[in-house]
Amino acid sequence: MKLLTGYAISVGWTIAFLALAFVARFFFDRLTPFSLRQASDVKNAAVGHVLRGLYIALAIVSFAAIQSTQSLLWALIDAAIGIALVLVFFKVYDWIDPRDFEQELAAGNAMLGMELEGLFIVFAGVIVGAMNLLGA
Repeated sequence: MKLLTGYAISVGWTIAFLALAFVARFFFDRLTPFSLRQASDVKNAAVGHVLRGLYIALAIVSFAAIQSTQSLLWALIDAAIGIALVLVFFKVYDWIDPRDFEQELAAGNAMLGMELEGLFIVFAGVIVGAMNLLGA
């Protein structure tokens, strides 16, 4: 019975964080200067790298949020705040960087896509450390 309860809890947490992933992708699509749907239609790998970085960042922040509490609500709040900060820092980086992300990613600049992917991962690590979600 304990095993079934564990699986049920896992499914519930997964569904909740999957919903958070959809919300994060929605806001990322609104924040970015390029259309994720259009990039997907033309199979733009550079934008794919950026999106993968967002999902890895979400995984890092979500894992830390889950480990920090037994409450699904607080874990979702912590993860939502963390991913919102990742998106804000991405936008700040976009403003500061002299390159035109929209133009370069539309042209398929995979190097920029991988750079931004890595940047998301770094942001997530810094945010998890700063929020001290893993406890001390």
